[in-house]
Amino acid sequence: MKKRLYLYLLFIVLLVMSIFVGVSDIKIQDIVSLNKEAWFLLWTSRIPRTLAIILTAVGLSISGLILQTISKNKFISPSVVGVTDSAQLGILLAYLLLGTLSLTFKLVFAFGFAVLGSFMFITILNKIKFKNEIYVPLIGMMFGSIVAAIVSFLAYQFNATQFVDTIGVGSFTTKIAGNYELLYVIVPPLILAFIYMVQFNIIGIGEDFAKNLGVNYKRTMMIGLVIISMVSAAIFVVVGSIPFIGLVVPNLVSIYYGDNVKKNALDIALFGSIFVLIGDILSRMIIYPYEIPVSLTMGVLGSIIFLYLIYRRVYHAK
Repeated sequence: MKKRLYLYLLFIVLLVMSIFVGVSDIKIQDIVSLNKEAWFLLWTSRIPRTLAIILTAVGLSISGLILQTISKNKFISPSVVGVTDSAQLGILLAYLLLGTLSLTFKLVFAFGFAVLGSFMFITILNKIKFKNEIYVPLIGMMFGSIVAAIVSFLAYQFNATQFVDTIGVGSFTTKIAGNYELLYVIVPPLILAFIYMVQFNIIGIGEDFAKNLGVNYKRTMMIGLVIISMVSAAIFVVVGSIPFIGLVVPNLVSIYYGDNVKKNALDIALFGSIFVLIGDILSRMIIYPYEIPVSLTMGVLGSIIFLYLIYRRVYHAK
């Protein structure tokens, strides 16, 4: 209980910092005195950005939890198994076939290809009899690399490399401005994810076990993959690619709270929000008043934590 209380307090502190830290200073006395410029900046930039950070963090963390549960592997996430690369392929094809599109159309194409990519990965996984914690992520990375290679080939072939480079960078700055509302589409899938969390845990044990408990294995699997694809596609379209969140956050929470998926879901959402808030605040402060992409900051932090998780697993195995 104390750990959770500390997390809530840290979350509130970071929330306030995220609102007040930035190039343009917002002071508390300006807010209290109803300064028009301060309130305009607050409502048009800082609050939308903070909401986008929280939605992104919760979406990627819960998506990683679902994928790890249904695939029975702790070392995979949507970005590892090619779901994000498939969404990127969908956006690129939409751009090449239809030209400049609104974010809504990009989301539709990204979602369709993300669903296709996730189903292809799960199908490949089900065809393989020998599975372990290292082998499955390697398969996912190989699949993702194939999709990424297709993206690179098409981009070079049709002179769209600059477009691909632009959509691939994760950032809460220019990409969020005026577009954060599109992230609200991930709220219904996230609510559905919390409702189905017990069923995801059951199908993660095995198809026969799920049938014995009266859980429709294929339907629940499809719901899980659609949730993962929808969330990953929306975040990729609006924010870009942010690595490691769906991979390290569920693992870190399970170390301290165990593997009760339903019980851990809220803690994972909270810890994921804290993790991304820290990364975003660091991105704003490292070379202040300039800002580096949050994908770079999260990549460094996430890789350090991921190495720790691997070392911890090896150490305990001995």
